[in-house]
Amino acid sequence: MIPIKMIDQKQRVIWLNKSPQSIRFCRPVKIAYVKETTSLILKENENLDNQIKNLDIYVHPYQSAEIFVKFDGHLTLIDGKVLNILTGTKSCQLCPMCGAKPTQLLTITDFNSKTFDMKPHTDQYGLSSLHAWIRFFEFLLKISFRIELRKWHVKGNDKIELEARKHKVQAAFWNDLGLHVDKPRQNGSGNTNDGNTARRAFSNPKLLSSILGIDHSLIQRLHVILIAINCHYPINSEKFRIFCSETFSMYMANYFWYPMSPTVHKVLVHGYIIIEKTIVPVGSLAESASEARHKLFKADRKDHARKCSRVDNMSDVFHRAMDSSDPLLSSFCSTKTNRMPLPAEVVDLLDSPIISPGTEDR
Repeated sequence: MIPIKMIDQKQRVIWLNKSPQSIRFCRPVKIAYVKETTSLILKENENLDNQIKNLDIYVHPYQSAEIFVKFDGHLTLIDGKVLNILTGTKSCQLCPMCGAKPTQLLTITDFNSKTFDMKPHTDQYGLSSLHAWIRFFEFLLKISFRIELRKWHVKGNDKIELEARKHKVQAAFWNDLGLHVDKPRQNGSGNTNDGNTARRAFSNPKLLSSILGIDHSLIQRLHVILIAINCHYPINSEKFRIFCSETFSMYMANYFWYPMSPTVHKVLVHGYIIIEKTIVPVGSLAESASEARHKLFKADRKDHARKCSRVDNMSDVFHRAMDSSDPLLSSFCSTKTNRMPLPAEVVDLLDSPIISPGTEDR
C-alpha cells in the first residue's frame, strides 16, 4: 500500500507524496508463503475489495474540533498476469481491457473501432507503467526478428532465417550498447529483457532504430509515450489520445503483418481512458515501488530475520518492512537521485504544464 495524497473537501492538497514510487512509502499489507495461483489471486482481490469497502472514517481530535478522514483505495500495484486474471482474460495474447484477439489486432485499422470498447470496470487497474518498458521493448524485438520475413507465424525453413536474424540483432546490441537481449539468465530466473535493459535501449532511439531496422519515428513516439505514463505529472487525456492515435496509424501502415501486442494495444488505444479515470497522475499508480520491495524482502529474509521457524522469519521481514516504510519518518528523509530531463514532446502532452523542457525527472 502506498499513500499518494490527502485532499480536503475543496480539493485542496494537504499532503502530497513527492516520491510515490519510492520503497520508503511502500507499506506491506500481507506477506504469505504460498504459490501464486488463479484461485489465490481472486481470493486476495475479493478480500482487499471488502476491506476497502468496509474502511471506517477515521476521526482525529484536533484542538476543540474533529477531523474526519475518508479513504479511497485503488488496486494498481499489479502485473500483467494478475491483470489478466482479474479481468477474466483467458489468454495472454488477448487485450485484458477489451478482449481483442490477435487476428482482430492484425486486421482492424480503425483506432475507434467498437471492437476495442473496454469491458466494464477494467479501467481501475492503471497502466502497469513499469512493466510497459519491458513489453514495448520485447514487442519491437519480435518485429525486428521477423522484419525480413514480414510474417507473424514462422514455420519450416523460415525458422532458420528467423534465428539468423535474431543472432544478428543480439550481436548488434552487444557491440553497440553492451546489452544482452532475449537470452536466458544463468540462474534460471527469466531472461535478460528487464526494465534497465529496455530503458537503456530506448535512451537512444536512432541507434535502436538502426539495430532493429524499425522506423525511427515510431520508436521515438513509443519512447515519448513510455516516459509520459511513468512521469508524476497529470497528462492531458485528449492530447495523449491524439498522439497515440497517430502512433497507432503509423504502426498499422508500416507493420500491418504483425499484430500489436496486448500491452502496446492497451496503452495506445485504452491509455487515454484510464488517464481520464485516475484521480492522480497515472505514473503515481505504477508498480515500481512494490517490485523494488521484493528485492528487500529477499535480502531481509536472508540477513535480518530469524531462521528458527518460517513464521518467525516472515514476521521479522514484515516488521522490518513496516519500520522502513513509515510515512511520517519517510517524509523527513531526503534522498538525491539522478534525474533525467523530460523531453519537449512529453511536456507537450502534460495537462497545463507548468514546467519547461529539461527541468524535471523521469
